[in-house]
Amino acid sequence: MRIGQRIIFGAAMVLTTLTAARYMTAQAGTTSAPVIGGLAAPAPSADYYTPEKLQAIGAEMLAKAKASPGGSAGETIETYPGHYITITARVKSGGGEFHTHYNDIFLVLDGEGTELTGGSIPDVKFDAAGEGRGAAVVGGTPHKLTKGDVLHINAATPHQAIMEPGKSLVLMVIKVHQD
Repeated sequence: MRIGQRIIFGAAMVLTTLTAARYMTAQAGTTSAPVIGGLAAPAPSADYYTPEKLQAIGAEMLAKAKASPGGSAGETIETYPGHYITITARVKSGGGEFHTHYNDIFLVLDGEGTELTGGSIPDVKFDAAGEGRGAAVVGGTPHKLTKGDVLHINAATPHQAIMEPGKSLVLMVIKVHQD
């Protein structure tokens, strides 16, 4: 199986599991949905993205990232109960950030870069949604990312993208709401 197919298969498995779990949890105890094993069965549906479609979205985001002063661009491709999916591209290092209510699952579609996780963000500033941002992560653990890699970052974990000059990184990011 090609690496692109493995990424798509892995992403599909994660998405299917998350969607079914959220739907069944939300629908448990209702009489309108069929019940299987004590849980309401999800309505039949699926969203399918071919490697070519993901590459096309990634190429578009990469072009936008190259034109952006901040060196990054992203687009939400689908929103579901409890999670959403973005395609993000980066050509420059970012600042430190963490998400109070969201886990991040990175699936590297193309390129290479480093993600620092853990540590702290000095002088962190919070927005109304509880998102923390600052200039940099201090004391984090570096994770070298290349095509095919998957990185899970727990909610409230500081993280920062570090890019070498001339390098780019295209990611599928699944953002899962942490209750």
